[in-house]
Amino acid sequence: MESERFVDAVTQIGFAAGMVRIDLGTLSADKVDDAGEPVMETRERLVMRPEAFMQMMVAFDHMAKRLVDAKVLVQNAPAGGQ
Repeated sequence: MESERFVDAVTQIGFAAGMVRIDLGTLSADKVDDAGEPVMETRERLVMRPEAFMQMMVAFDHMAKRLVDAKVLVQNAPAGGQ
């Protein structure tokens, strides 16, 4: 691997022209909101086939489960309070 990207957030996910488009954001170093907090800015976009997106979702699900098991994250309650 030759490079790494740091991402603070996924700012938007869309589907256009047969491809999934994922916008990636980072906190601005110089722009702030009215409360003085850094503003989230879209910096890069991932564009991938829907099949690759689904493969990524499976990998993310596996990693999320590992992070919950390691108590790094707390699993959210299912929607509807069940």
